[in-house]
Formats: sequence, structure tokens, C-alpha cells
Amino acid sequence: MDSNEQIAISLLLWRRLVRQLASRGRGRESGAFLLGRQDVPKRQVVDFICYDDLDSRALNYGIVEFHRAGFSSLWTLCKERQLHVLADAHTHPTLDVRQSAVDKANPMIPVVGHVALILPSFGDTSGWSLSRVGIHRFLGQRRWQSFTASDPDVPVRLTLW
Repeated sequence: MDSNEQIAISLLLWRRLVRQLASRGRGRESGAFLLGRQDVPKRQVVDFICYDDLDSRALNYGIVEFHRAGFSSLWTLCKERQLHVLADAHTHPTLDVRQSAVDKANPMIPVVGHVALILPSFGDTSGWSLSRVGIHRFLGQRRWQSFTASDPDVPVRLTLW
């Protein structure tokens, strides 16, 4: 995977993801893995799976705590559907979409180039834009590069299809 290659998310899928995260969170953090194929010319998200669908205990304590069994379920699902995790998304309780110390130290997928999206206000954000979303690319060794939606080299973009 080229860590500089842009990930595309259709507006319809993005809107569905934002609604799901806000609905599932109900005043607590929630999250999802964004899935797609890596062997095609463009990395496009084709679906997502919410953390609590993989790990029923993931949202029990107000913050995301994703357990080993959830990862086993994720890898099984990816293998069955021939998909890869292209990014992850989770919500924060406030408008602050910077990574917390816990986020920085514990990437959901600790692979260089992995992208993490942080949605504000438990997912109460636009389904039409990434303008209020924190976009962070993992560089390895607890280092991250952060972007806004307007940055020219942003690793994620919304598309019409």
C-alpha cells in the first residue's frame, strides 16, 4: 500500500457512516472500520463495519475499548469478503478532533500509512463534508501526521459515486 495514496469515500456511504456512529454512540464514543479493496487502481471505501458489531463490549464504558476477539472477527470478515481495512473512524465527545494521547499511542491498525478519522460531538457532524473531521495518518512509532479536509495532500476525500 502506498501510504500517500488517497482514499475515496462516496458521499452516500459517508452520510450513512455519520448517521450510524451518532446513532450507536447515543452520547458516548463509537467507531467503525472503513473497508475496501487495495488491488484496484484507486483505494475506495465500499463498506464499513461498526466496532460494536465486531465486539459487543466495545462501547460499554463511554469510550471505545476494542478487544482481541473483535479483531479476530474483523480479519475473518475481511477474508470472507475479500476486503481490507483502509481507515477507521471514531467519535470524540467535543468539537476537538485532535488525537488524544490514547489515540496516538494505540492506533487501531498500527501499520504505517493507516488513516484515522475523528468525528466531533459524538458524530454530530456534516454528512456532506469532512470540514469538521480530524484526519490523521500513522507514521509509525507513535508519530502521526494530521490534516484538515482543505489540505492539498489530505489522504481522504469524499466523492459523488
